[in-house]
Amino acid sequence: MEDTNTPATPKTVPTPEETPQKKKRSPNWLPDEEEQLAISWLHISEKPEFANNQSGEVFYRKIELDFNSHSKTHYRDFNQIKTRWVSLNTATLKFSAIYNNIERNPPSGTSPEDWLAAAKTAYHQQTKGLTFNSHSAWQKLRYAAKWRSDPHNEISGTATPVPIPSSDSLAPDDDGSDVTATGIYTPTTRSASFLSRPIGQKAAKKRRIDSSRADDVVSTATELAAIAKDCLTSANEGNDIRREKNDISKGLLKIEEKKLVLAKKKQIVDEKNQLVAEKNQIVAEKKQVVDKEHQQSETQMNDMKMLSQNKNLEDPEACRVILLIKEKIKNKWLARG
Repeated sequence: MEDTNTPATPKTVPTPEETPQKKKRSPNWLPDEEEQLAISWLHISEKPEFANNQSGEVFYRKIELDFNSHSKTHYRDFNQIKTRWVSLNTATLKFSAIYNNIERNPPSGTSPEDWLAAAKTAYHQQTKGLTFNSHSAWQKLRYAAKWRSDPHNEISGTATPVPIPSSDSLAPDDDGSDVTATGIYTPTTRSASFLSRPIGQKAAKKRRIDSSRADDVVSTATELAAIAKDCLTSANEGNDIRREKNDISKGLLKIEEKKLVLAKKKQIVDEKNQLVAEKNQIVAEKKQVVDKEHQQSETQMNDMKMLSQNKNLEDPEACRVILLIKEKIKNKWLARG
């Protein structure tokens, strides 16, 4: 039995000349580059020949030329332009679907800035943690028909977004086929047998994935808008609670200020009362001094009267008493001197 693990032909080791060199990684896309890519896409797609027998490759070649004619940051080749546009297109469409739903049913008391913040939050939740960073490019695309879907058309099923060439339409199996920028094959150069040929498994799988992604955006946009609306409502309620708390804090602060003023006034009154008490004490002390001096003056006057009494009294005993009193008065004043 033949060994199926043995290769039919021996492997050859490539020579250094045949070994491909590792491709240098291109620089990251900057916001101004994404914005210019969006402008170039809109500019090329608005031309009359866009939907008239124009292949997808020609379409992207024109975008490449327009982009590099205006962008002054980095040169971007065909593959870089096409790859970046696919991811940018998906992100901005998803974000627009969320934002448009919020804009059509905005919570009361909210502004466009609130809608934008809510849409970014909803996008972050829907994409499992991815942040929407293509804001400048979205600002250029948001008013185009493809990104500004009409809710009436969505209901009736007649929405006509701006077409974009798909990867299936860019590389058909038949090199002689004509592919328009809308992704429609023209049968002018195809045989009937080729037209009846079924689509390949990979192409069918990719088509199902692309369709599923678009359906996911539409089906979850309303739910995400409701979540964003609830977030905004909760944020507004939180703002009201914080506002009431601030008002209460201001009221308490005013009460504390009044208490401080009353305490200051009480301190001033207490100081005045203390001054009055000290003044009354000084007055009382002065009165005591005056009364004492007055008493001393009366004593002196009495003493002077006694000293001026005439010694010539008929009663010798009375005269003797007066002499003794005079002697005491003299001794008292001499002692003080």
